[in-house]
Amino acid sequence: MHRVIFHLDMDAFFSQIEQLANPRLKGKPVIVCGDPDSRSVVSTASYEARKYGVKSGMAVGLAKKLCPQGIFIGGNPQKYVYTSIQILKLLKGFTTLVEPFSVDEAFLEFADLGMEGAQCIARDIKRKIKNEFGLTGSIGIGPNKFVAKMASGYQKPDGLTMIREGEFLKAFGDKPVSTLWGVGEKTDAKLRRLGITSIRDLAFYPERKLKSVFGVYGSDLKSAANGIDDSPLIPYFEGIEPKSMGHEYTLPEDISCEDRLLSTLFRLSEKVARRLRREGYIGDTITVKMRDKDFNTITRQRKIDHHVDRDDIIYITARRLFEDNNKGVALRLLGVSVSGLVKKDEACSEPIFNWDKKYNQFIKTMDSIRDKFGERSIKRGAGIGT
Repeated sequence: MHRVIFHLDMDAFFSQIEQLANPRLKGKPVIVCGDPDSRSVVSTASYEARKYGVKSGMAVGLAKKLCPQGIFIGGNPQKYVYTSIQILKLLKGFTTLVEPFSVDEAFLEFADLGMEGAQCIARDIKRKIKNEFGLTGSIGIGPNKFVAKMASGYQKPDGLTMIREGEFLKAFGDKPVSTLWGVGEKTDAKLRRLGITSIRDLAFYPERKLKSVFGVYGSDLKSAANGIDDSPLIPYFEGIEPKSMGHEYTLPEDISCEDRLLSTLFRLSEKVARRLRREGYIGDTITVKMRDKDFNTITRQRKIDHHVDRDDIIYITARRLFEDNNKGVALRLLGVSVSGLVKKDEACSEPIFNWDKKYNQFIKTMDSIRDKFGERSIKRGAGIGT
């Protein structure tokens, strides 16, 4: 049986919801962000705002320069998540094989649908979302998740695009290689140095040469350029284990003072460790993210030889990464994350050293106080690892 994959991508989801809640915003450049008066970034820009060059991830300050008439709104995650859940319930009325991909995206799988049947179902999904929620979304249809994802962005907003088996290059071959899902700025730059500018160029480039530059990722790039993808759809009822847990913080001003940056790093390490313990995970790879005032971002990670959920170990490792890579420039953002996660109660290996029972009890006491009185009810000095 041949599977058919749909990818639903809601159009400027957060902005649409805000425009629906306040009809006076309809047709105006709405930009959803964190605190509009702080150093936050754009979460979603309406299509009216995108005409001015505003896009997701952009600093609010720059967005205001590009679109001074823009209406900046502090986001309401609870409202967006609630609407997302309601849309997922609607989708499950069409098939149980639904994989939520993000708050505004989902994959659906059907078996042995002809072209007319697939398009009919897609139009029905779009119609019901419009009627029940007043929102529009774009749907891509393809033989696998990758092609469906690419197709959903082909005719936004409110689009419907079907790419049949073997037609990927016909539809996307002449597009810039940077439009390929998963190709970022750095990969694009490397590909261009090889003379690869279009998706078609990449599709026919020798795999051996790609692997010499990108390693095993070279094979993935070539497969993607040919519309080949065998990744399974993971239904909502099976759940998806998290790959990492982390927190990042946009500083109130550009900071170069190492003491202040280390203090922030410590608080982030605490938050990550607490989340790991709360959700029952331990991890063995610590990553630090640093972004400077010009939005240059570097990430560095280190794998340790045991899985942990302890803030002291996470902080010590994160601090070493920071000190090894900090160039003394002013930073606007710091982040800490832990990956290589396993469930703590399913971990089969013992740590290489004995945990301090008193320290473990101390952590439990701190967690219980915060559970009862809130995250800010108790703080600890950042003296670990100094």
